[in-house]
Amino acid sequence: MIVLFQRFKPGAMPMSLIPLVAVVMVFAIPILGIALAGYKEWLKFKTKHRELGSSTREVEDRIDGLQDRLARLEAERDALQERVQNLETIVTSEAWIADHDESSGLSPLDGTAPGPLEAPDDDASLPNDAARTAKLARRLRGQ
Repeated sequence: MIVLFQRFKPGAMPMSLIPLVAVVMVFAIPILGIALAGYKEWLKFKTKHRELGSSTREVEDRIDGLQDRLARLEAERDALQERVQNLETIVTSEAWIADHDESSGLSPLDGTAPGPLEAPDDDASLPNDAARTAKLARRLRGQ
């Protein structure tokens, strides 16, 4: 026979708490399992995020390097375009055309000796390509 009302004995659990503990255990175990599974997934996510963070930094560093290289190459291209424009100016100038006109009958292969050769001046003292180009154009014009 089961006695419902039992006196407390030291170390014994009262009967009225047993159903309460059973109900808490029935609901606490699945909730604890779900919470642990969520925590485990969160740890996996953090690990993956850390790995992606380092690879993202590498990609960002590489992109920064490529942008710097692109800026240098664009500056170099602009300088080369300026030089080509200066050369086009020289080639299309009247003095150049007059000196290199093929209709005059003179050709470097016709056996005539070319004029005396001059040593080029030191153009390194000029500040930029435009000044060198202007000096060369003046020299071609005979000025």
